Amino acid sequence: MNEIRLSSHRLNHRSELSSPRIQEAIDECSAAGGGRVVLGPGSYRCGTIFLRDKVTLHLEAGASILGSPRLTDYPAPLTSFVDAVGDIRGRALILAEGVREVGLTGEGVIDGNGGAFHQGTPEHPSRPFLVRLVHARGVTIRGLTLRASAAWTVHLLDCEDAVVEDATIDSRVNENNDGIDIDSSRRVTVRRCKIFTDDDAVCLKATRREPCEDIHVHDCELSTECGALKLGTESYGDMRRVRMHDIRIRYAATCAIKVLTSDGAVIEDVEIRNVKADLTTGPIFVRLGERGRTYAKGDTPKPAGRLRRLTIAGFRAKVFQPNSPSLQHFTKALMPPEAFSGILMTGLPRQPVEDVVLRACEIELVGGFTGDASKLSPPEQPAMYPEHFYFGTLPAAAAYLRHVRGVKFEDVRFKLQRPDVRPLVVTDDVEGFETDEAGAVCRPQEAMAGVGGD
Repeated sequence: MNEIRLSSHRLNHRSELSSPRIQEAIDECSAAGGGRVVLGPGSYRCGTIFLRDKVTLHLEAGASILGSPRLTDYPAPLTSFVDAVGDIRGRALILAEGVREVGLTGEGVIDGNGGAFHQGTPEHPSRPFLVRLVHARGVTIRGLTLRASAAWTVHLLDCEDAVVEDATIDSRVNENNDGIDIDSSRRVTVRRCKIFTDDDAVCLKATRREPCEDIHVHDCELSTECGALKLGTESYGDMRRVRMHDIRIRYAATCAIKVLTSDGAVIEDVEIRNVKADLTTGPIFVRLGERGRTYAKGDTPKPAGRLRRLTIAGFRAKVFQPNSPSLQHFTKALMPPEAFSGILMTGLPRQPVEDVVLRACEIELVGGFTGDASKLSPPEQPAMYPEHFYFGTLPAAAAYLRHVRGVKFEDVRFKLQRPDVRPLVVTDDVEGFETDEAGAVCRPQEAMAGVGGD
């Protein structure tokens, strides 16, 4: 195996940016048949570095790549796109397109210098990702610390056979600081990672026609100011055969588990098990909507998709609510703190969510609603960007199910911290709802809790 070693002293002495010499070494290594480019201890200030076929970029302990603060050092690739919030994306500190057998490994740090691209600066709408791999086959990201991205941290778009393992992601310096975005990719594994982010921690997307399938996420620790485990909202292509298990969520400010098809995707065969959320809102949000967005040139809007065969088992969570009302981003309406609590599953009148099982779950909720529950009627809003709290205060203290066919609660236990006048579970346009005697336990006011019908 070819190996090219570089030192920060020599690179920094030559020029302001280290990336030209690093790029030269990567190109040389790939042309020779592949191998490793090794960065020794020290700091390397870089613009975009392009990975090439059969090359692993390895950062030894003490090595640190620091992103340039100048947007001009990150060329816009042909695969740029407009994301769900309207910003132009595609630039990246580490970028690879159409490559085979590439890697990022080591004990070093890749720092995106994301604070240089804060909102209000001219570069903000086009701020670069940290690591972006597009149409890549055979990807390994192992052991590194990925820090302070200007936007998403790791984006895998139309990739196959990718592994992200034993990595630490700490990205909380900007907006849209997603941890790992698995986008229209197949056979992807994320394991033994610690992810601390300002936006979604682990997020599956499908912005292309290609499906996102055979995804395995396990043995990770997550903390986020948004959602922890999320499928959607970008959901043009299908998502299927997803397994997530043995995950500790330290904190999730906008829901622990979200499964959302908004743009026509079929989401099916999803299993989430053995997840503990120490502190979260939500805690489970399942939504089948009809927003109909497209993300690639030439794609046309699709009708509502399907959401079916979802199992959540062994889920434990403690739910909190904000101390004061929060502003809804789109309508500018104030959302009451109670809107952040409770399980919400909602489809469409003509297209229900199908076959959902909650098994062996223990969820502690805040409770405390004392108003007129008969006036609580969550809007349908099929085309709205989906957030659970955008539906307002739920008519149920624990779980509100609407437009669902075939939902089972097996040994599902709820606990309320404060008395609540609402039924524990409310169903609306639901067929085949099943629960067992062991489920639906509520304290401290068991006599007040119940199950409401259509």
